[in-house]
Amino acid sequence: MAYPIYYKGQWQDPEKVTVSVKDVGFLRGFGIFDFFRIMDGKPIFMSDHLDRFLSSASKMGLSHSYSKESLAALIHEIASLSVDPCLGVKLVLTAGFSLNGFDPVGESELYIFPSVFAFAEPTAGMRLMSREYKREMADIKSLNYAFALREMPAVRAAGGDDLIYHTPEFGVSESSRSNLFYVKDGVIHTPEDHILEGITRKKVIALASTEFKVRVGACTLADFMNADEVFTTGSTKRVLPIFSIDGKQIGDGKRGKVTERLYGMLLGSEA
Repeated sequence: MAYPIYYKGQWQDPEKVTVSVKDVGFLRGFGIFDFFRIMDGKPIFMSDHLDRFLSSASKMGLSHSYSKESLAALIHEIASLSVDPCLGVKLVLTAGFSLNGFDPVGESELYIFPSVFAFAEPTAGMRLMSREYKREMADIKSLNYAFALREMPAVRAAGGDDLIYHTPEFGVSESSRSNLFYVKDGVIHTPEDHILEGITRKKVIALASTEFKVRVGACTLADFMNADEVFTTGSTKRVLPIFSIDGKQIGDGKRGKVTERLYGMLLGSEA
């Protein structure tokens, strides 16, 4: 089923939705977004995602007339139309039209894109390649993924799946589209600074704290590379194991017991 796209205040045929060539989101990448899932008609962690979406809009200085309640109502509208087990829902807010290609005029433009979504197998591990990089405005879920997009061809050519960002000053921060954790001697560690505070990350920290010791703070690249387990979290991944970093195998190169346990706990929290 082709789901409608929300644009200009209404749900529209996806074949008829267009983006203006004078939209500052298109021209300058000036905009924000969020993404979450609808499972069997139920929005997953929607309240948290809408809070972050509105927070990103405020921090970015994007003017709009949408409240959390009005956005939730729109999400429930598309959830009621769902005929698939899992939908991915992307909300995008751009700065809108600009006469000179730089300064936006008027209110921002809201788009909501629902589409069928499927997860990778939870035992399918990822291979990360490190890059020295600190994301600009990391606490805002902005449209700017230029660095990751530029680096990904080289990452894939080297046999990698994604990036692990780090700097000499701050250590490891995150991956290109997800948060990172490592396990050492039964303790779960995750970076605290220069990250997007992921919704799945928040849920996993809360769940893990009921059974494990969790440390949130500075983490070095060496910490991750010498860990017993490494995993990544996100709305598109849930909890996925990391099998190697820069070609160095993590642990025994398989999904670890802590990663497996946290995946199960997160799955249970979605029910």
